[in-house]
Amino acid sequence: MRLALLLPLFCLPAAVRAQPARAEVRLVVLGDFPPALVDAVAAGLARSLEVRVAPVGRAPLPREAYYAPRKRYRADRLIEHLAGQLREAPAGTRILGLTSVDISTTKGPHADWGVFGLAHLGGPAAVISLHRLRRNARDPEHLRFRVVSTAVHEAGHTLGLPHCPEARCVMQDAEGGIANTDDGTGEPGPACRARLDVLVPVR
Repeated sequence: MRLALLLPLFCLPAAVRAQPARAEVRLVVLGDFPPALVDAVAAGLARSLEVRVAPVGRAPLPREAYYAPRKRYRADRLIEHLAGQLREAPAGTRILGLTSVDISTTKGPHADWGVFGLAHLGGPAAVISLHRLRRNARDPEHLRFRVVSTAVHEAGHTLGLPHCPEARCVMQDAEGGIANTDDGTGEPGPACRARLDVLVPVR
């Protein structure tokens, strides 16, 4: 399935594309996602992870990812679908899906556990959802912080960063709630930034 380009959101000029970066991250809106938050995610990824963010694409939610019993989408299948978009991409390219629908995965004894986002460590694809991040957000700025922090967290996993025990690091495990996200800085801590420099140096 070919992605339609959303040029009004942002389009990187050649000079920006040529700047040093750890990797290229492609953003794809699956279904719907507020354009202002897409812009915020793009800026946050570039700032916090020093990646080059490609122009945004849009794609319909894949039917095979829909989980009818709970009326939500399986995050694992969304990730598989997104990874398929990278078959002809340069090695090391990552892709992050942005969606507003509820998403879930299997976690321990829970066959269908609702999540804010999902990525496999070192994998090429990740996805985040606005659905649960909206809950009890104080205002649009608080929601923006949650969304960008979650995007940085999941993209960080694709770059090889595991969950981090450091207080307020963006790579802390959500532990089934939003508190660690809300209390965090939204940025990788010193240990995670040093690990990034080893795993995926800016070049």
